[in-house]
Amino acid sequence: MSDELRHELWRKAIHTATLVVPVWIALAPDPLRHRGLLLAFALVLGLDVARLRLPPVGRWAERRVGPYLRPRERHRLTSVHYLTFAALVLARLLPRGIAAAALAFLVVGDAAAAVVGRRYGRRRWGKKSLEGSAAFFAACIAAGLVFLPGHGLAVVVAALVATLVEALPLPVDDNLSVPVAAALALVLLV
Repeated sequence: MSDELRHELWRKAIHTATLVVPVWIALAPDPLRHRGLLLAFALVLGLDVARLRLPPVGRWAERRVGPYLRPRERHRLTSVHYLTFAALVLARLLPRGIAAAALAFLVVGDAAAAVVGRRYGRRRWGKKSLEGSAAFFAACIAAGLVFLPGHGLAVVVAALVATLVEALPLPVDDNLSVPVAAALALVLLV
């Protein structure tokens, strides 16, 4: 196993831990659901700002999460605050199942795409591989059916939308664009 793949596996293992977010959206009672998501967003953003602005916090964070940051994240905010922001907004505006499925698409789809794409990706389309995108799509369907059983067609169409949005070189971080696009598709189809 290459060092690059090992690094990506650890990064995606950490990312997959955020599966707690869609589970929280689906299961937490109101108003705890919204308060918990607001707290998660504030905590993640606050820690990230502290990492960048306070040298002792930055050194502490570098020892613990530095190896898992992308080069562009070393001196900028990480993209996890987009995920928690999307969760907060979608959970506030949409039914539980739709918000949870849209966030789960991102969490499991992104992890599957990264692992499969880096290991088996051969055919490129832009900066992504077809193999990684196929894994993203399949993982989205599986996750979507967990949160929206009985809505198979809507889940498949939303998974396709999420896969295309993730693959496109959009100027918006995919931790925001993927769950929002998936949620919009689900709202139209469920």
